[in-house]
Amino acid sequence: MKIADPLGTPGAPQNTWQAMQRRLDEADQKQADPQRARLILVTDRQGDRLHAGYAALVTLGHGEGETAVLSAPAFGPRYGEAGQQALTELVRWAEQAGLATRETVLSSGDYQRVLAEPDAQEVAALIAASNPADPAIYTTPLPRNEDDWG
Repeated sequence: MKIADPLGTPGAPQNTWQAMQRRLDEADQKQADPQRARLILVTDRQGDRLHAGYAALVTLGHGEGETAVLSAPAFGPRYGEAGQQALTELVRWAEQAGLATRETVLSSGDYQRVLAEPDAQEVAALIAASNPADPAIYTTPLPRNEDDWG
């Protein structure tokens, strides 16, 4: 598996999403196998979507030609409205491209370490630990307080 350094800037949603878009646009579309390509959202929070932050891992190809495109942590509500907007755009892009959406939750220490210096073994473990996720949980606005529930 080919793994480059994470794209984008931690905490900078639009910069990171634009870097991901450029890299994914450059990817050989023949390399994208819809049965194997996937978007994996990596977070260090479970059950707290209102404050979650995500890095993105997109896998393309298979076998020795498989490529992992990893982002810096910059998506989701932890990074404000821009972070939520970038997350929504990323997930919608993946849906339109036919990629499966998955999620992996890591401990805070592992999250920082894997995203700072990803290696093939850790990325493979991250992929294996991922679970299917409904794209709507990332694209549907969440109420900010109980008054908004009604």
